[in-house]
Amino acid sequence: MRVTLLEQNSEVGGRAQSLHVDSCRFDTGPSLLLFPDKYREAFAALGSALEEHVDVQRVQPAAYRVFFGDNSRLDLLYDVQAMMQQLEAFEAGAGAKYLAFLAQARAALEMGVDQFIDKDFTGWADLRRLPGLLPLLTRINLLDLLGQHDSRLSCYFKDPRLRALFSFQDLYVGLSPYTAPAVFSLLAATELTDGVWYPMGGFGKVRDGLGRAAEACGVVVRTGAEVTHIHSSASGVSGVSLANGEFLPADIVVANRDLPAAYPLLRTAYGDAAHAQLASKQYSAAVISYNWCLDKRADQLLHHNVFLSDQYEKSWHRARSPDQLQDRPNLYIHAPARTDPSAAPAGSDSIMVLLPVANMQETGTDDYRELVDAGRDATLRTLQQAGIGNLRPHIKHERVISPPEWRQRYALQHGAAFGMAHGLDQLAVFRPPNKDSKVEGLYFVGASTRPGNGVPLVLISARLTAERILTDYRISVQG
Repeated sequence: MRVTLLEQNSEVGGRAQSLHVDSCRFDTGPSLLLFPDKYREAFAALGSALEEHVDVQRVQPAAYRVFFGDNSRLDLLYDVQAMMQQLEAFEAGAGAKYLAFLAQARAALEMGVDQFIDKDFTGWADLRRLPGLLPLLTRINLLDLLGQHDSRLSCYFKDPRLRALFSFQDLYVGLSPYTAPAVFSLLAATELTDGVWYPMGGFGKVRDGLGRAAEACGVVVRTGAEVTHIHSSASGVSGVSLANGEFLPADIVVANRDLPAAYPLLRTAYGDAAHAQLASKQYSAAVISYNWCLDKRADQLLHHNVFLSDQYEKSWHRARSPDQLQDRPNLYIHAPARTDPSAAPAGSDSIMVLLPVANMQETGTDDYRELVDAGRDATLRTLQQAGIGNLRPHIKHERVISPPEWRQRYALQHGAAFGMAHGLDQLAVFRPPNKDSKVEGLYFVGASTRPGNGVPLVLISARLTAERILTDYRISVQG
């Protein structure tokens, strides 16, 4: 059996890149390690252990520091009592409500992972297992799963800052608190109860460790080999062609490009039609990434930082042009030297800013130059107004990655950073499957197939796809 893994857009592989500039190191891809057990499972499946390859540390003292548009701030603390005291200072009674919220969110997390995220939906017949959820639903209000996220949070917190605090993670699933179902409180639950972790030396360590573990199992890993064509016929796939003219025969091809971007490689009418149909789906935000090497330390920042606008609903409208950017937009900042001193020299800082903007499906253009400049100004203004200081003169090196480059480097449809969005009509059985329905031997992994985006879910996607291949080809695995 000849198997080819076509890699361009893995959230573990393709996007886990490190950029080194003037002794500063940036993670230009993932920066939050959640669900560490899913990483351990991936290494265990390769006969290895996560800890043999990567030193993973829990981010301390808080999962995030959140800066609000009115210059107040709050840390997402793991300590429940300390977190309750912080919330109580924002809103009377919010401390007790936090306990109720956390219990609801944790129940959603456990149900979501066990019943949806960790299981494959191969077709409508799989919905027959959903009645088994009925006993679980006695633990959670159905509206806390399917109701509008911000609306459901208002049952716990009246202060809009607190609702924003527990819903900004909706960005990662391509939605907003005003469009996302409340079940995505599970993202806050895992951060607050399981913790946020970081691989020392950067996410590239995870990629490299998985590569070494795979090679130890006999896998041949080739890099720098661009695939230009997936060959297929009525009997299924037969292999892939590389840009250098080489042909690699294969009975199975697993593509981890962003799923819609894999179909143009088929060079068939079906491939064109499938690409057009998938490209018309709803996609997540694009991001402009500013990677800065500073000659000073921004001491007010923790490892993970979120800046939230006081224009709560307007700030979630993805800016298509500079005039649509909020004065103080929502943004995320990664400052890894707080946990990993090797990220920047002493007295300096390595800062990665993610500014969400409209993707190319929404802008209708690939020219982001004006938005890049306006976004930099808005980010620096936000930092100064939040008390971080004027960082502009301290930026000694800058590397900007805009949506067209994300698309080109990692085959991301529309330059959407998190792949296909996760609305209710694009979840579970409604999400594109990990097996092509017409081309035998063509499979997919990654953010835009099941179960969804984020590194842990992409690892789960890889496992589900591998299990499906083994089942389809009646291959048994010993030991």
